[in-house]
Amino acid sequence: MPTLKCSREIAAPAQEVWRILTTNEIVKEWAAAYVDGLSIQTTWKAGDKVTWKTSNGRVRASGRIAAYEPDRLLQFDYDEYGPAEGGAFSETFEIQPGSRTTRLNLTAGPMDESTVTAMRANAEKVIEEIRSLAEELAQIRRTR
Repeated sequence: MPTLKCSREIAAPAQEVWRILTTNEIVKEWAAAYVDGLSIQTTWKAGDKVTWKTSNGRVRASGRIAAYEPDRLLQFDYDEYGPAEGGAFSETFEIQPGSRTTRLNLTAGPMDESTVTAMRANAEKVIEEIRSLAEELAQIRRTR
């Protein structure tokens, strides 16, 4: 089955990218590219439950945190994806620090081709929003 892949070079340290990925209040900002008002409920510990809910309380996706390696790797394994979509899949954020930038790779799947096609534009928006937020945070920290 196909997987969805996208990546960005980010002018921010890996620690800032990680902060954007794992701070609940900030997650809401980039998750809005999937669904406006989407929020995450989790303890941010490997093996623990993760639930994404819409602003009206409807579960959009649920599963477990499969990997939690600060500044390097975050993976969600979903066993439930919305009432209509169905199907299990993983969503992985891999952080690769470089000398001047950090590369963020987003991989989601496996999923059928029509789901990959439907999610691609939103995934690109998500990764772009993460880039923007991380660079903004890094800029703020540099000016302090």
